[in-house]
Amino acid sequence: MYTINVGEGQSSPVLKDWWNVKNEEICKHTFALVNTISQFQSYRRTLNSRYARLYSNLGLLGFNASMYSKSATDNFTGNRVTYNVIKSVIDAAASKIAKNRPKPQFLTEDGNWYQFEKAKKLTQYIEGVYYDANTYHEAQRAFTDACVFGLGVIKIFEESGRIKTERVFPEEIVVDEAEAINGKPRQIHQVKYVSKDMLAAMFPKHKNEIFSSSHGLDSQVVSESVIDLVKVVESWHLPSSKESKDGRHVIAVEHATLLDEDYEKNYFPFVFFRWSERLAGFHGQGIAEELIGLQIEINKLLRNIQQAQHLVAVPRVYLEASSKVASQHINNNIGSVVKYSGKPPTFQTPQAMTAEVYNHLKWLIQSAYEVTGISQLSATSKKPVGLESAVALREYQDIESERFMLVGQRWDSMFMDLAKIVIDMSRDLYTENKDLSVQIKGKDFIKTIKWSEVDLPDDQFIMKVFPTSLLPSTPAARIQKAQEYIQAGWMDKSQALAYLDFPDIEQFETLEAASHRLTMKDIGTIMAKGEYVPPEPGMDLKLAEKLANQSYLKGRAENLPEERLELLLRYIDDIERLRKLMLPQEAMAPQAGPEAGLEQMIPQATPEAPPQSDLQPFAGEPVPPIA
Repeated sequence: MYTINVGEGQSSPVLKDWWNVKNEEICKHTFALVNTISQFQSYRRTLNSRYARLYSNLGLLGFNASMYSKSATDNFTGNRVTYNVIKSVIDAAASKIAKNRPKPQFLTEDGNWYQFEKAKKLTQYIEGVYYDANTYHEAQRAFTDACVFGLGVIKIFEESGRIKTERVFPEEIVVDEAEAINGKPRQIHQVKYVSKDMLAAMFPKHKNEIFSSSHGLDSQVVSESVIDLVKVVESWHLPSSKESKDGRHVIAVEHATLLDEDYEKNYFPFVFFRWSERLAGFHGQGIAEELIGLQIEINKLLRNIQQAQHLVAVPRVYLEASSKVASQHINNNIGSVVKYSGKPPTFQTPQAMTAEVYNHLKWLIQSAYEVTGISQLSATSKKPVGLESAVALREYQDIESERFMLVGQRWDSMFMDLAKIVIDMSRDLYTENKDLSVQIKGKDFIKTIKWSEVDLPDDQFIMKVFPTSLLPSTPAARIQKAQEYIQAGWMDKSQALAYLDFPDIEQFETLEAASHRLTMKDIGTIMAKGEYVPPEPGMDLKLAEKLANQSYLKGRAENLPEERLELLLRYIDDIERLRKLMLPQEAMAPQAGPEAGLEQMIPQATPEAPPQSDLQPFAGEPVPPIA
């Protein structure tokens, strides 16, 4: 235990193991601990203010409501950055990476049809939660935070029986840097200023303590617009092991504990995103930190150039002292006559700075983009000189995408972590609400998916992220790219429909796969429940026979009960009988005459034309030389 000064002649004890306090006094310990860590890490608030000033182009005085609004209204244009390369690079990076909306996909590992259907619906359930909670918009704001401050935070919580997400300002997160040296702290605190009326509605039993609490704005100037705010500290401590009971979740104001409960989860209700991970520590490194030196040098050069333009690069008239010129004759009248004797006046406009200074300024701006890997094409929407063909432009974008591969992987991982928390929270909410569900918006209807229909044990599925960033963003470019992959043999039609990710395609894709889905449903019913479902004439009988035979062999290898294997054989026999019944309708082609030979009696298949693609030349054609 150690102490921290909270006022003149006063001190408050700080417990390192506050989670072991089992009384209402825990609010004092959490507040004291947060104040201690905040004082030790005051340098971080200074750095965050500096990065925010550079990005926002404002002389920020602080991040609370009063200080921020005062900075926005009292800022003078003379102190602003004239060329904000940091904001330009950050906005370009956000437009390139954060525009992607990764979709966690749930896949079964050698599962039956029912498990496959549950996994598919679970994918839709997570997508519905994301849209209902506006997760993608909140994640984009967190992405910008990570570029500016080095850390982006999304909080996931329950409200009125529904899962919600919100972007958390990085200044609100308090972490002990020593404990989080490996990037995985065991305790996290969130400091937030909340309306007293709203907080009292959430915790009516502590209404008096809430309204009697001070604003807690650390002796800063408080305007009339924030007098109803109160400082709230929410703290989490993860359990040390599965058997330990030291997990704790506490919500407190300065003199009252509003919530105190055990915490059994092995994760915090946050997901974090970092633009660049440091070698050690919890916080990452943002673009603003990477470019601060270049931005300062750009500001100095622009200021010097501006002064030189005002003081030096102005038109001047030089008159020899012995010449006789009436100065009033030198004016802006067109065709005016200047009378002189001796030497005529000389008009000159001196050069403000040498060309080397302007070239150095251009090099600094270009270097700022190169440091982060942002291309001129992305930042300024300009086509680089020399890139004329579509193939060259795509190759140029691919090179740039490689530069952000690790950042993109961290972006995808954030949504996977979110999905894991959504699944765990849904299981908890289902115990209290058996009708837990989300709605999926389709093109022509709204579909409701219940949690009871999608809940799968963790050992029955694996999760992957849908790689939306592999294809271009515009519809025409995505279709062209998908066609090239199909023609080159790298992708089949069903994969292309999935990767296009167009809402209008979903209905078409469902119809195309209807026969396959119905066959797998019938086979799954036979193998999982032992109930026989006969095939239907409208099926793709050839495909159904193939799938049924494969399922029979799989059942034999996995020791499926004999009665179910018999049902599969019966299903195969029924398919064969249907095929024979359908055969006269299939053989409606005109028959050759008796004088025709054997080759004419047997229908000959017409070979398809080879696929055309820039990626795969035709057989027999010369391969173009590599430039």
